[in-house]
Amino acid sequence: MSQKTKKIIRAVGLLVFLALGIKILTPYVQSIPESLGALKHLNYGLLALVIFFEFLKYLSSGNLINSIIGLFKNHVSVWQATMIVLASSSFGMVGGGMAGSAASTFQWLRERNVKGQAALMAGILPILFSAASVLVLALVGMIYLFEIGKLTTPQIRGFLIILALIGLALVFIFLFFRNSQKSKNFVLKVVAKMEKITKKNYEKEKILQQVDEAFEIRDFFFQKGWKNMLFANSLIYIFDLLSMYFLFLAAGMQISPAVVLIGYGLPLILGKASFVLPGGIGVVESSMIELFQHVGVPYAESVVVALSYRFIAFLVPSILGFILVFVMQKKDKNKDFNSKMHVE
Repeated sequence: MSQKTKKIIRAVGLLVFLALGIKILTPYVQSIPESLGALKHLNYGLLALVIFFEFLKYLSSGNLINSIIGLFKNHVSVWQATMIVLASSSFGMVGGGMAGSAASTFQWLRERNVKGQAALMAGILPILFSAASVLVLALVGMIYLFEIGKLTTPQIRGFLIILALIGLALVFIFLFFRNSQKSKNFVLKVVAKMEKITKKNYEKEKILQQVDEAFEIRDFFFQKGWKNMLFANSLIYIFDLLSMYFLFLAAGMQISPAVVLIGYGLPLILGKASFVLPGGIGVVESSMIELFQHVGVPYAESVVVALSYRFIAFLVPSILGFILVFVMQKKDKNKDFNSKMHVE
């Protein structure tokens, strides 16, 4: 493929990404006046602290990336790692969801001379950590709400769907990594079926080598790096919970930290299941407002906190992430050009 063709494909891809991004973000952008109206009701000093906690949350996400690739003796600056987190998250909204986010993380890390194994794990593990963390936090809220009889049918349905999907994924991962030889046999059977379906031959030796590498990564994880990764992942949610807690304080409400836990995890996990729930993209905000009311927060304050949180923690980072996708692509393009000039 010629260099000119690659440039055309890249330009078309970016235009398609921009168009889809605008379409996806439009409903959120239309809600900006409402969100800004909510922010006006907050104490600005405490609001600044909320923004600071969200900033620390994304720095912690970048630190998680570095804690993963550090197992393979690789490192990128915390700013680059944080930019990759923001950009890959927004990329995943448009292109392939979690798979698109993982793939873009892999690509941008590889272009920064990170080993393939390290880049692959940095793309996959944060997604698994996020799913498990939100699941645990949602479970805490669900148990309490179930005891007081405040769970709605859509909330129960959405939680059970996500619980089943994550549970199946965790069971599969556990069984796969129990025995390397059985896993290889399983992979070979899958490859054989794929060859029959696609009428193509796959490099079995290379695939088996990748299975061996996956088991090496498992050993790395349990022997060396799980504590650092667990700590980095915990900081992400600690800072996010602190930001929501201080939003309540900024709205003039003294609440128990338990209220934040109850109204935090379940709406986020319902958001992951919004493709099967009524309400679409508004399911997170509406669920937060409803749950906060169930535990005694007045409607007005519930609306202010929910809208402010989604604006600060989701909308602003998403828009910034879309911008960073183009910045990352431009940097990679300049890097390719400089490498070519150096070779010449």
